[in-house]
Amino acid sequence: MSTANPRIPIRLILVRALHPPVRERAFWAVQAMVVFWAIIHIVVDMHNTLQGSVLPYGVPIDLLLIPVGYAALRYGLSGSAATVVWAMLLWMPDLLIPDGNGHYRQDLVQLAVVFVVALFVGLEIERAHLERARAEVAEAERRVAERHYHRLFDVNTSPIFLIDPSGEVLEANPAALELHPGAAGRLVTELFDVPNHDLVEGRVIQIALRPPDDEEERIFRVSVSNFEPSAVGSIRQVVLEDVTEEYRNEREARAWAIEVLQAQEDERRRIAREIHDDPLQRLLQLARRLEVLGSPTEQIDGLERVEQFATVREELLNVVGHLREVTRGLHPAGLDQHGLVAAVRGLVVDLEVDEGLTTDFIVTGDVVSGSHEAEVGLFRIVQEAVRNVIRHAHAATLVVSIHYADDCAHVTIVDDGVGFDVSRDSLVSGNHLGILSMRERANLLDGHCEVSSTVGEGTTVEATVPLHRVSVDALVRGD
Repeated sequence: MSTANPRIPIRLILVRALHPPVRERAFWAVQAMVVFWAIIHIVVDMHNTLQGSVLPYGVPIDLLLIPVGYAALRYGLSGSAATVVWAMLLWMPDLLIPDGNGHYRQDLVQLAVVFVVALFVGLEIERAHLERARAEVAEAERRVAERHYHRLFDVNTSPIFLIDPSGEVLEANPAALELHPGAAGRLVTELFDVPNHDLVEGRVIQIALRPPDDEEERIFRVSVSNFEPSAVGSIRQVVLEDVTEEYRNEREARAWAIEVLQAQEDERRRIAREIHDDPLQRLLQLARRLEVLGSPTEQIDGLERVEQFATVREELLNVVGHLREVTRGLHPAGLDQHGLVAAVRGLVVDLEVDEGLTTDFIVTGDVVSGSHEAEVGLFRIVQEAVRNVIRHAHAATLVVSIHYADDCAHVTIVDDGVGFDVSRDSLVSGNHLGILSMRERANLLDGHCEVSSTVGEGTTVEATVPLHRVSVDALVRGD
């Protein structure tokens, strides 16, 4: 449907035609004019002497175009339809007057012309009114949408810039002005150090900016969208989304993945060294001694042979003990046999014996056996926190506590070591990858881990992990 020539629905035509503007005084003045012309026409027809001397024949019917046209121009189809119907009703008595000249035929033709003119002009006026009404509605909707846009534009926390085709900033919202005071009127290349031709719709780029009074550089994702052409050309909306946290998390996740791979390689090398350097060599020596003891040519009396076998047995037990220590480092046997509390208690006791720390282990709440993955994850978090204390904290005391509540285990590790500045130190540095490891373990178990520390006042690690999680299979089954 063309906007310049909209089609009027039939229902609207009928509604408009059947609802004349009866409350308008001007409408009734028009109807009075029609009555006046009808009376004049009847008088002229009844007095033949007046035809041609006072009024030309047929002029009164032609003059109906004046009130009908006025009604159409002012009221559209509702005015013209009512006026022409009113005129035809008033002309009915005149058509019934007998006249041998057949003037009624000419009157009918002229009334038909008036009717066609009234209908045509009325429809055109209705079409113009409809077009204007649609234009007014569209303009009102545009103004409402513009007000909504400006409201969102002003309250949006993301910096937004409106730029013209040359790259000059036309308008900036409050968040953008906080980032770049006085941005309006400046070129976008001065603000972002990005060429104007790179700011095109559909292309997403990242930029680094340092907001005023902020020591940290922020990472922003820049997206561009085009507005409809205006008087100044195609206006573009440039939105800056702060993705610093997302970028930092991505870097931390990448660093943690690298650290995990490195830790796996280190662990493999350590296990190989632990097995090769001591147990394997000792087992080879024991195999040679057993071979000598079992040789029939070896001249050894019975008592000495028994003593050497006893020595070999003792050496074998030592090797078994060493291998047990290696496997305990890989996975604490007590965790599977006696649960999380026993495994952590054993870890704390060994720490006090081996490192000389003053330790305390506290358990509160009703102890609940959790899933294997939850208890292993919590133990590894405690193990990593304790390892960090040994490596970096230089602490004298260590307190480890486990609190059971709401099918969750809350683990807290507190030391009185040197501490560090959590807000300034990067977690992707070598000294703090253990913190990333603890957080990632907790996240994988649908829990969370927080580390708080102050320089000179020690460090606190708090981790909360649900002891039981709904498995994927259970979710699929609807359990």
